[in-house]
Amino acid sequence: AMSEVVVVAIFNAADGKAAEAEALVRTIIPPTHAEDGCITFALHRDLGDPGKLTLVERWTSREALDRHLNADHLQTFRAAAPTVMGGPPEILVMEALPEGDAVKGRL
Repeated sequence: AMSEVVVVAIFNAADGKAAEAEALVRTIIPPTHAEDGCITFALHRDLGDPGKLTLVERWTSREALDRHLNADHLQTFRAAAPTVMGGPPEILVMEALPEGDAVKGRL
């Protein structure tokens, strides 16, 4: 699957808003899992900073990711995010470079 993309999206909650930020991110997970082209969409919380949340994502194609970014639930999320986030997310859109063990060398 050469066209697959891996996305890492890092969110930083506003001061005192860690729980609210996490709750907001959780709202987009079920509808995203239902999207065509979503392989993995997995939320993580930083052990040292509960206000730092990271989504690790795999999409079948850049086109599938672009559809996701334009989905209604993402528009709603982006409208609400400034009330709980300390700034815009850092979003990395990457290609996998598998190496070594066929299972361990890729997400």
